Amino acid sequence: MKLKTRLLSIALSVTALFAQCGLNAFAESPLTFERTEDIIYTDGTAAESIMRPKVGEAELKYSDIPVSSFQVGNLLPDRESDKEYTDWWYSEWDDCRYVFLPSTADRSDLVITYSADGSLCLNGQEISTGESTDILGSADTFDITVGGKDCGRLKIMQSNLGCIFLTTTHGNTDALDSVRFIDESADALMINADGGTEYEGPIPKFSAHGNSSWDYSKKKPYNIKLPQKENLYGMGKAKKWALLSNYLDHSMLRNKLTEEMCRAAGMEYVMDSVFVDLYAGGSYRGTYQLYERVQIQKNRVNIRDLEEVTEDLNSDDLESCPQVVVGAANANEYMENSYKYYDIPNDPEDITGGYLMQFQLWNRYGFKCKSAFITSRGQAVGIEGPEYASKAQVEYIRGFVQDAEDAIYSDTGFNSKGKHYSDYIDVDSLIAAYLVQEISMNIDGTQTSFYLWKDSDLKGDGKLHFSPAWDFDLSYNNFITSRFNSDGKIGYSSRYDNLFAAYFPISGYDVSGRPTVGVSWVGQLFKDAGFTRQVAEVYSQRFEPFLRSLTEGEEPYLMKMAEDICPSAEMSNARWHTYGGSKYCVFGGSSGATFIESADIVRKFILNRNNWLTELWEPYTHLKGDVNADDKFDIADVVLFQKWLLKSKDTKLPLWQAADIYDDGQLDIFDLTLMKKELIRLS
Repeated sequence: MKLKTRLLSIALSVTALFAQCGLNAFAESPLTFERTEDIIYTDGTAAESIMRPKVGEAELKYSDIPVSSFQVGNLLPDRESDKEYTDWWYSEWDDCRYVFLPSTADRSDLVITYSADGSLCLNGQEISTGESTDILGSADTFDITVGGKDCGRLKIMQSNLGCIFLTTTHGNTDALDSVRFIDESADALMINADGGTEYEGPIPKFSAHGNSSWDYSKKKPYNIKLPQKENLYGMGKAKKWALLSNYLDHSMLRNKLTEEMCRAAGMEYVMDSVFVDLYAGGSYRGTYQLYERVQIQKNRVNIRDLEEVTEDLNSDDLESCPQVVVGAANANEYMENSYKYYDIPNDPEDITGGYLMQFQLWNRYGFKCKSAFITSRGQAVGIEGPEYASKAQVEYIRGFVQDAEDAIYSDTGFNSKGKHYSDYIDVDSLIAAYLVQEISMNIDGTQTSFYLWKDSDLKGDGKLHFSPAWDFDLSYNNFITSRFNSDGKIGYSSRYDNLFAAYFPISGYDVSGRPTVGVSWVGQLFKDAGFTRQVAEVYSQRFEPFLRSLTEGEEPYLMKMAEDICPSAEMSNARWHTYGGSKYCVFGGSSGATFIESADIVRKFILNRNNWLTELWEPYTHLKGDVNADDKFDIADVVLFQKWLLKSKDTKLPLWQAADIYDDGQLDIFDLTLMKKELIRLS
């Protein structure tokens, strides 16, 4: 009885140690936002209740001056275009006017065209409308007078990036910005920083992009569809592109640094991007990130295009075929084991791939997913490609994913067919995809914008792969929230010193009223110590070195990224006032007084995050049983562990995780017994 009491005491003390040092130590978060509130605005209206604070009540002395128009042209030397001009812009924040120039503009040779009630002078020099002038190269700030009347100040700013000039059906983007679902087209001129032309021609489809990034942004993001594939800024030929505004990210770097991290980690598919300045109908719109869209395509996700093969076998457009719903009342209902497909007459012989899929939020499932299914445990999966999938195609990939899920949630890792989850899943790619979410503390985590794909068995390895990473503007402590699953595990996005994505639930748990399992695929796998060790190894080998270079040293790579776009970012801030302190944030408080300070806030968070994750997972990369951390397992480890169990004075375990030989989350006499047996076996 005394021995049992003694062992229980040891087990309880070790459990307390794990609670302090391990994966479940979380404090209360002072403030959180509800994630679902940003996805219910399906009519195009913005969530004005939490938008950025409006301008104060200070008197605006120069808001109304006798100048009805002021344009600056000849922004592209040695060529003529009806698109390359910009209007001046009045800032209520500064009660002055700005001219935002692209990198290509020669300030000693610009054309100012204006209409005013009298002669317009800049710093006392009269400007002749429609004529070339060098005055804008003489200073950065000018006093404006019209007919001798004081009309405030004009400030000149110039970028260092490439730019996109466009005119839409309605002139600029104002119509689309106010009514999200209108049909819009455009003509564009895309220029690189050296003045070379990247693209000139029509954009048949110019549309709204995103969900929360649209609803909560005054500076709107867009999608672009070109008439044919074009190689824009060296990123490879494609038709579909995105223009991200990064309005919710005051560093504007969260998506870009994640892209660079994925590339450094060797992920299979990484979407590329470049920063540009956007002008629409003469109106400067700010710094944008021209991004490759996630799609099945040679230069994107390079797997077999099953939809293209299916189209070749059917005379009618696939989208014209009737949509069929099985297991639910309609296409919008979120219901376990349901699926939806298109009644397409002819299927190719090989329907094993390729499929591009996305884990989806339960309340986006209806309006975001055309072809899709929901697993028995409530995981909603949208099929991005083929977008219009046949019955046979949906039933095939649905069955494959369900078999994989069944193996994941079994006690042994094997499903009823006797197959292990690694027979269905490329585990290395899943771990890398999870780590991107965990490092960034992405609030979408494994719930949405979490992509997976399967190639044809005739071309690929017959497994599910997880990539590319997408949508990180609300990550790296840029949105304060928490996630908890049905096992009671919880994590906070606002704290660097806890796990977050590992404890995500399946979307719909405790929200929709559906009986979902409440633990994500990754969360379930994380219960296995072997999986955790794999996570630790991938992190230390493929992620941690890049994170060091990103945040440490005399010239951290992240700060260099910020400096590279700083002139454009300063212009964008003058246009949108997107930094200056936490009071200007839509969510959270991740904003500095300057652009560089905003980038440094991200750097510091990643630095702390990397240090914590390294300390958490570093013991798992060492030899099992090596409790004294001397890189070998021998009698010294057994003696030290035995003394620790007996509570010998001043006895500590440098690598206490290495002592859990039994893999049950406790350190006790059973682990000691196994250590002794293993040592005997090795000798």
